[in-house]
Amino acid sequence: MKFGKSWPDNTFVWEDGNQEHYCGTHWKPFFGNPEEIFEELPEIIPTLALGETFGDIYAGPHKIPPDWAKGHHLYWPNWNRGLVATLLISGDEPELMNISPYAGVGIQASIEIEKVHVWASGTEAQIEGLWGESPVSFFDLHFLGNRAWYEAGKRREFVLAGIAYGAYVSRIGTLGVTPESRSAVSRRIRVRPTVGNGAHIGLEGSSIFIPITDRDRDDYRFRGPVRKVTAFHDWLGQSGWTATVGIMEFEGKSLDLDIFITERAWGGGKPPRAGQDIEGSLWLQGRLWYAV
Repeated sequence: MKFGKSWPDNTFVWEDGNQEHYCGTHWKPFFGNPEEIFEELPEIIPTLALGETFGDIYAGPHKIPPDWAKGHHLYWPNWNRGLVATLLISGDEPELMNISPYAGVGIQASIEIEKVHVWASGTEAQIEGLWGESPVSFFDLHFLGNRAWYEAGKRREFVLAGIAYGAYVSRIGTLGVTPESRSAVSRRIRVRPTVGNGAHIGLEGSSIFIPITDRDRDDYRFRGPVRKVTAFHDWLGQSGWTATVGIMEFEGKSLDLDIFITERAWGGGKPPRAGQDIEGSLWLQGRLWYAV
């Protein structure tokens, strides 16, 4: 007989409220001060619209325990791009738990779920899993609607998008490594030919995607070649570009990510263009797209 945890204990990790999640930094690409979004809320809240998640349309394989938090995700100005608000339904009145910039579109990625880190409110979560051969963590935009579909060891299709805190044309040409760190570096970097005695590796055209160790688990530094660029306009008052960037490569296959870069976050002067290497830092968000 096989002993071990069963669902949901094998999947969900419940935080106790002592963890920091730096939600205010998510507004940096849009406002000079994160408090500015709260000044807009009195006008935004009456126009928030309820949207359907995958789990609202297709019932998941598990039944949500009755004592879990209940609520909804609401959007403004629409599903395409704007912000998402999470409401906790408890007592007589709903409570606004969090608001986040919402990209709406992105790259479809097959993720094998390992853990779901549920915040103390019970309404927000970050998913940890494997994308290709690489560990990845991202903020779940539709946790309340889709959590019945999440299970450790199961593969699900998500739409992932990065919102850049800052980005610019790459300037660093090589990276110093020690023999001990080379194998670890290779897991996150599409390595180019070595330079000199092997103490450096060339970075031109390379793909890098590494966690920011002193930030939240869904914050990353990136570098990679730009595949294509599409302009966007008036996203929470900002214009900018969606840059599809090669951020990782395994067995000759590139893993690309749509990175949304506002004019406020872009430090490269002229707009980014296909063929350039760009780098920066980003917040990774995602939503369930399909469950097989």
